[in-house]
This record gives sequence, structure tokens and C-alpha cells, in this order.
Amino acid sequence: MIWTLARKELLSNLLTLRLGITFLFAVGLIALTSIIGSMDFSQRAADYDDRVRDVRHDLEKATVFAEVGPHVVARPDPLSIFSRGVDRNGGQFVWIGIDWVGASMGRLGSADNNLMKSLVEIDFVAVVMLLLSFLAVVLGFDAVCGERESGTLRQLLTNPVPRGAVIWAKLLGGTISLCLPLIVAFGLAVLIITVNPDVDLGSMEWLRLGLLLLLSCLFLAQVFAMSLVVSTHTRSPSTSLVICLFGWLFLNIGFDSALPSLSRYGVQENTFQQFLDELRAERDEAIAQWEANNPPPPDRYMRAIEVGGPRIRYGHPRGYEWRARRNAYALEQHLDSARRGHQFQMVNYAPLAREVELVDEWAILSPFTNYRALSKQLARSTLAHKFRLRQAGHDYRDTYIDYLRGHGAFASRRWFTDDPVDQEPLLTDPESLTPEMLASDSPFMQARMAWVQDQETLAAADSRRQLDLTSMPRFGVDWREPLSQTLRHMTPGLIVLFLLLGGSTLLAIHGFLRYDPQ
Repeated sequence: MIWTLARKELLSNLLTLRLGITFLFAVGLIALTSIIGSMDFSQRAADYDDRVRDVRHDLEKATVFAEVGPHVVARPDPLSIFSRGVDRNGGQFVWIGIDWVGASMGRLGSADNNLMKSLVEIDFVAVVMLLLSFLAVVLGFDAVCGERESGTLRQLLTNPVPRGAVIWAKLLGGTISLCLPLIVAFGLAVLIITVNPDVDLGSMEWLRLGLLLLLSCLFLAQVFAMSLVVSTHTRSPSTSLVICLFGWLFLNIGFDSALPSLSRYGVQENTFQQFLDELRAERDEAIAQWEANNPPPPDRYMRAIEVGGPRIRYGHPRGYEWRARRNAYALEQHLDSARRGHQFQMVNYAPLAREVELVDEWAILSPFTNYRALSKQLARSTLAHKFRLRQAGHDYRDTYIDYLRGHGAFASRRWFTDDPVDQEPLLTDPESLTPEMLASDSPFMQARMAWVQDQETLAAADSRRQLDLTSMPRFGVDWREPLSQTLRHMTPGLIVLFLLLGGSTLLAIHGFLRYDPQ
């Protein structure tokens, strides 16, 4: 009996113009947003490939440890095409260095493209949240009171039909009517992104997409059930429409717009730049004090040729020995400064991140924003997921520093020079040189600079200058959140969704049991 009544509701909805128009709009909008999102994903994937290529190139050409920067680059997530969240602007790059531990992630090239950023503001979830939820309101507001006004409800109840079965049938028929354009649009969106050669969907991504479709169907059923509640408690379709539209506007657009402002209350933001400046000054003072207690050799022993970046060549062994001792002390100071700076920076950064987290936490108060928050968790586009990348980058930095310590890199001359141990220095006997000979325009120095040019030609083919990084650990952990953990995080929102869906259905049945069809 319920299926017979549900089929009647389904056929009635399919013959309405409002469903046909919404169907075309939904399919068209989702197709358009999927195409634009797919194009943007390809650009971000290209930026990712470029950055990875740059990092590898820098590692290959590094000849001293100071030039090594094994930065962490994360490939964009194709699921963000459906629910963008903070995936585009939350960062995909973790800088790995000695003197800095970042509290946030860096963004790759296309994330700064403001034009493309504005074009992809609407995604699949936004279309479902706005357009298809509006269709659910339009189909549900007169499901009962509209039939009462037309007289068909009285005719239906003259038959031995349980009133509860009527509500279940209307809910089932309305949900199927809403899911038809949803499934078609979703299938088209999946087809669009799968033909993109840059998109690689694994088994877990397909499972998450299936759960996203199921979540969207439950969300539309929830909105339809809420509209059905209003319809069973009003006698005029116009009154029901006003109430449903007001609720839709308030819980959807109004609450969604107010969330970012509300999340700022109770959050205190601290300034940290002054502390970082003081920390750097303290570090530089400690290094200067070490230099005062351990003065360098005369300038002639410190003469070397800068060949790019932090790398020098053809220095005197005595100067190299002092540089290595200073470097060992200075790098420890840099590490300590970076650690303390990161701790204080997180004190400032945590409230800023808390504002974003509160938006998702308070989203549970509205079925519309709750659906969006759940979708972002399925699409792995929340700020918490970006923090997983940041933490993975920090853990890798600790591993990399342990690798440097294990190879004695901090106290080694290989930190700043690739000269072999038997390399002839620029000044072989500094004590025998007069100030006139050390002048840059002196015949002696000009001859030595010509010698440097010859040495550079030989250095290009000297395999001993290559830095062996074969044992350096590479970043390869699976930092993305597993589905089981995602579902645990989604549990509160899912509980609210099912409670609201079930509660709305029971309220609709309760109201219809006392409803007067006259």
C-alpha cells in the first residue's frame, strides 16, 4: 500500500513543471561547476608537479647540506571538486628548514588566482544545499494542505488507508523525486571529472563519493520531511509556503552567513611578531657572544669564494675549521629559536584556527550547514585535515634533523663548502702575504682569480663535490585521514541528521493523525 501511494506521489511530482525546471537547473549548474572545478584542479595539479620538480631539482644540484630543502608538497584532492572547503586556500606546501617551523601551509600557484577562485565558489554541495533543498521545500510545503484545499485528500481518506502510511508514502515519493535530479547530476559530475587525466580516484575515493551521494539524499529527505511537518500543521498552502520559505532562508542563507561572525565571539587573538623579533635578537646576540669568546682567525684565513647561496669554495682549512665550529653552535641556536617561535606562534595561530573550527562545530545547529560540514569531512577539505598535513610535515622535519645529526652535518664543513679535503685554498700561505698583495686589483689576486676560473672548470667534473643523499629519509607517509576516523568525526552531525529526519517524520505523522481534511 505504501509503495502504491508513493508511486502516485512520484508520478504527480514528475508531471509538475517545478520539478522539470529544477532538474534542468540542477544538472546544468552541477555540470558547469564540475567543469570549472575540474579545470581548476588540473591547474593545481600542474602547480603541484612543478613544485615537486623544483624540489627534486634543488636536491639533485645541492652540493652542501645548507642547500638541502626537502620540502613537503601535497597533491590536491580530487574530492574537493565536489566540496571545496579549505582545500584550495588551506595550503599544500610545508616548508622544511632549520630556522623556521611554520604554523600554516604555503599555497601553490593557482591558489592565488583570484579570478579562478571566484569562479569555483559554487560546487556540487552548494547546488544541493541551495537549489535542490529549495526544490524539497517547494515539493513539500503543500503535500498535505494543498491536497486538502483541492479536495483530493478527503477523497483519499475515504478509503481504508492508515494515515501514517500516507505520510510515509509522501516522504518516500518526495525523496525519490528529489533524488532523481540529484543522481543524474551527480553521475554527470563524476563523468566530467573522471575524463580528466589529472584526476586519479582510488577505491577509497569512490567509497567517499558514494557516501557523499547517500548523505545528499538523506539531507534532501530531511528538508522534505521538515516541509511536510509544516504542511500537516497548516490549512492554507500560502501560509505553509511563507513558513517554509522563512525557515529555509533563516536556516540556510541567514545562519550560513552569520556563522563566520558568530565564531569570532569568545576568541582572543594575540600578537606574536614582537616576540619573534625579540627571539631573533636573542639568538643573534648568543651567536655574537660565542664569536666574541671564540674569535675567528685573521681575515686572510677567512677568504673564500662565494659560488652561490650559502656555498663557498677555496677557503683555508683554518678558516673552515672555525666556520664549522661556529656553524655547529649557530645551528643549535637556530633550532631552539625555531622551536620556541613555533610554540609561541601556535598560541597566536590557534585562536585564528579556532574561529574556522567553530564554524563547523556550530554548523550542527542548522540542517543545511550541518550537511555542508559533513560533506567537507567526507571530501577531506576541512581545516583539521590540513592540520594533518602540517603535522606530517613537522614530523618529517624532525626526522630530517635527526638525519643531519646522525651524519654530523651541523659540525661539518660540508654544511657550507663542497671542497675536497685536499683542495688547494685560494691563499695557500696567508702569513706570507702583504696587504698590497691581498688587494683585489693586485697582480697576485688577479692571478689567483684566474686560477679560480680554472678550478671551477675542474670542479664541474669532480664527483667528490656531489652530495650523497641516498640515505636521506623521504617524505612518504599517508597523512590523509582514513575513512574510519572521518566517520567518527562525522558521528555528532550524523546523529543530528537522523534525529531530525526521524523527528520530523514522527511530527508529520502526529500532525496528520489529527488533521481535518475538510
